[in-house]
Amino acid sequence: MRQISLFATAMLVMAALAAVGEPAAAQSSARPYDIGLAQIGMRLNQLRFAAWPPDTKLVCSQDQDKPPGAEHAPLGLPGAMMTARVVRCALFNEVAKDRWVLRQVPLAGTLTEFWFMAIEDEAGSERIFQMTARQPREAFDKTAAALTERWGAPAQKSPHFIRWVSGSVEAQMADDNEGTVIFLFDNKLHQLLESRIPKGKPKKRD
Repeated sequence: MRQISLFATAMLVMAALAAVGEPAAAQSSARPYDIGLAQIGMRLNQLRFAAWPPDTKLVCSQDQDKPPGAEHAPLGLPGAMMTARVVRCALFNEVAKDRWVLRQVPLAGTLTEFWFMAIEDEAGSERIFQMTARQPREAFDKTAAALTERWGAPAQKSPHFIRWVSGSVEAQMADDNEGTVIFLFDNKLHQLLESRIPKGKPKKRD
């Protein structure tokens, strides 16, 4: 099982969707851990060309025309990830002329930073395989209650860690040293990523 500590080594990505703050029905197995307009496995272009306000746009690591300010965001990827045909994206909004900043939107009533990571599948479509959200630490209990109402009872729960599972898709939530973190990912698409990462050469024995 991937624990929440994967945040320290995996690329953290997710984009923001205002709908996540709205009351939601119980978890649907057909759309596991759907958050508003975004869900694991959806095509990245569905998010890129969604009906965002004029001052909002999705910016990704491979974009050549990043708006002013977005170039300073941590969108870059290591060469191995780029070779694996992975991109990292986030939502930005224009707060002044030619000044774009990372957009935060409400999740369970708390402004939240969201990121996406997508990988090109075997058919050539870029699909979201990992989503990440960050909130202040004090939001943990309130957000956990809202997500449990939305997604149903978790498979694992402790005071500082919650895990939901639906098929190959997992959602994890933790209270770490940097705040509240929510992490959604597809194990099958992660396996595709791992299959494309070059393996290190075994060390020679004396």
